[in-house]
Amino acid sequence: MTRTSVDLVASVEDAWPQLQRLETWEGVAGIEDLRDGKHDADGNLQSFKFAMDTAVGRVDGKATVKSSKPGMTITGEQKGLAITLMVVLRQAEVGSVAMIDASSKATSFLSKPLELALNALLDNAIDDEAAKIAERVR
Repeated sequence: MTRTSVDLVASVEDAWPQLQRLETWEGVAGIEDLRDGKHDADGNLQSFKFAMDTAVGRVDGKATVKSSKPGMTITGEQKGLAITLMVVLRQAEVGSVAMIDASSKATSFLSKPLELALNALLDNAIDDEAAKIAERVR
């Protein structure tokens, strides 16, 4: 699992609703074409559809979101890979801090090389992905 943290200008109260918007997640960790977002009665994101370019081509998937303020976990599985992105907000003296964990796991022995490649990519890109989130949460 790859981990990082990033400072946010917004407080937890102001940042949380922004994490529930699909636009905040567009392009993060390679997920694109986010659509069909479902929210619960409190406005918390529950699921969405997306596309992702992989070594085996472009695939469509559905992500499930489990939220309990101030944390959320986004999971999706496609082409033998389970991808997990966890975000937890913590109040800071000024604004807040988002702690972010990202990982992929092979769901079959055939996708083990993809898991290794994607985790290496996440290791190298996690700080940039966190910066995208921070830029969008204002």
